[in-house]
Amino acid sequence: MSWDQRWSDWAAGALVVAAILALGACAAEGPVTPAGVEQKIEAAHTPGDHEEIASLYEQQAGADKAAAERHQRLARTYQRSGTIKGGGQVNLARHCENLARVYQQAAAENLALAEQHRQMAADARK
Repeated sequence: MSWDQRWSDWAAGALVVAAILALGACAAEGPVTPAGVEQKIEAAHTPGDHEEIASLYEQQAGADKAAAERHQRLARTYQRSGTIKGGGQVNLARHCENLARVYQQAAAENLALAEQHRQMAADARK
């Protein structure tokens, strides 16, 4: 086997490993519920309790928005990348775009939940 062939094989292998690691970075995450929110919901009786829950949902929405932006950047990187043969960068870009949409939806849902708890807090003050 020639030096050029070995180098080409090594480079192709390195690209595959890089793609797998990057895909893992995309797939390792998923929208989450704020930590401890279940217990807080069960124990919520006061306006302050609902305000605290609303804040947790707003914080999670911020994290979800940041994750969506990060996955959009990864998708653009894959789209620009011409190093993965066979159209793999298209599949990786699509994967990251899908995750970005999931995170955007999760952020919107968390903001809606926060608004509902703010309304519960306001109603409890009446």
